[in-house]
Amino acid sequence: MENGKNCFIQTVKLPHVRGRVRYISDPKRQENLYATYSNVDPKFWRYLSKENQADFIRSGTKGKCIEARELIIMLPPSLIGYDHDILLKYFTAKFVEKYDVAVASALHHNKRKTNLHIHLIFSERQAFEMPEEKIASRNMFYDENGKHVRTKKEILDESGEIRSGCRVIKKAEVYEKHYFKPKNPEVKSKKFTEDMKYFYTEIINALVKDPAEKLKVFDKNSPYLPTRKIGKNNPKEKEIQIDNYLRQEWNNMVDRAVVEGVTEEELCITKKTDIVEPVAESIRSEGWKPDLFRKILQTAIGKLRGFIQYIKETRNAEFDEKGNPLLSHDLRIDVTPEPLPSIAGGERPGSEIQEAEVMKLDNILRKMKKTEQRIYAIEQAKIKLEKELKEVQKKWFHGKEKKELEQKIARKQQELSKSKNTLSQIPRMNGYENALEVKKAYKAAKRELDKVLKQQNSWDQAMKPSEKMYLVIRANRPEQTKSRSVHERLEEKKREAAQQQRKERNWNHNRDCL
Repeated sequence: MENGKNCFIQTVKLPHVRGRVRYISDPKRQENLYATYSNVDPKFWRYLSKENQADFIRSGTKGKCIEARELIIMLPPSLIGYDHDILLKYFTAKFVEKYDVAVASALHHNKRKTNLHIHLIFSERQAFEMPEEKIASRNMFYDENGKHVRTKKEILDESGEIRSGCRVIKKAEVYEKHYFKPKNPEVKSKKFTEDMKYFYTEIINALVKDPAEKLKVFDKNSPYLPTRKIGKNNPKEKEIQIDNYLRQEWNNMVDRAVVEGVTEEELCITKKTDIVEPVAESIRSEGWKPDLFRKILQTAIGKLRGFIQYIKETRNAEFDEKGNPLLSHDLRIDVTPEPLPSIAGGERPGSEIQEAEVMKLDNILRKMKKTEQRIYAIEQAKIKLEKELKEVQKKWFHGKEKKELEQKIARKQQELSKSKNTLSQIPRMNGYENALEVKKAYKAAKRELDKVLKQQNSWDQAMKPSEKMYLVIRANRPEQTKSRSVHERLEEKKREAAQQQRKERNWNHNRDCL
């Protein structure tokens, strides 16, 4: 059962690669620097930077020139126990083996030592074995911006002299020298980061020993939304915090919907219709605007909340004697007190393990169901109080009543937040990421139980009548299901011994008569 945390791997564009390489490798600027590694001479990054900048100018592209890229790879805490140099070289070598490019890497901890990670800087371009040179077939002229012009007149001043900053490449001279091949388009795509997540998650999981530390890649096709990591000194920290709050609200609403019986397929369609498609359309027409994204997400949360309320209002809920709602998948399993004996025909398939697993998962779902019911009740009470507050605000001289209602609403909000947190924690306390994983595990366990019960039924039908009678008698004997004292068992042994002696005497008597 793989229910670990989501991996975190980020790709960053580097407009100043030489400075970045120096920064991640400098012990004076890094408080917890454990190891560094590079497979090229430091001069390599200077040549790479120079050539990328020259190509960028020639292309006429606006913005910043991207000289290289960086992977930030978060590691489970226990990996710090490995030899630092070997660990860093191992992760770096795996990347070089896959892409065959120049790299510079470093193994770090953050200031509080809560975040172990690797910075892996890599070139988007492979180096030529021998530099590629272009020879001028005639005189070539370049203006102050390095742009090639057709005639010499275009670089002359009023007095007929070559302007400062302009240059002339004579015939047969080298006018361009390339040390690197073109950039690899693969590393510029979103798919590259996704591939890296799977690539390094597999490597990490092979190294960690504690199953609780194993990682997984967030499934973007699931109905849930991933939260965004807030980096150190991120200028958009507040914006990301607001986004993460709304994402968590959506995920909590998905958990509630799952508990209420909404299928994964229905939730995925809802996410696509109410979030993915509107956000994509918004980006196409307006560009990325955080306020529009939040508005879309708030609308989607409201729709899903309304759908859950509709389900509750239209369902004819059943309740047990204590007033707790019964789940649609509620089981009535009669667990066999002890396994039936094996006989010559083979051992009867056991279902005890599968039954226990189904009941365990059923219990988790029941807890989530009760918590969801509590959330719904708190929400309804809060809505009622808010309506009362609106009515009071219209009146004069009701300040005390207004203050009391505001305090009650604040308390309900605290209760609501606590209950929502409980709902998300129930699966995690039992080794699952969310309600959907619990529901999937329950269905899988139920299928396995049904399979075993079917095998038991086939086994019972294939037995001989005498064997079947023996089992029926044994199963119906109440004393077989009770625990007996030592005294009772000794008395039974005495009776069996006396009975055996009588049989032997009778047999000897009959033999003497013959």
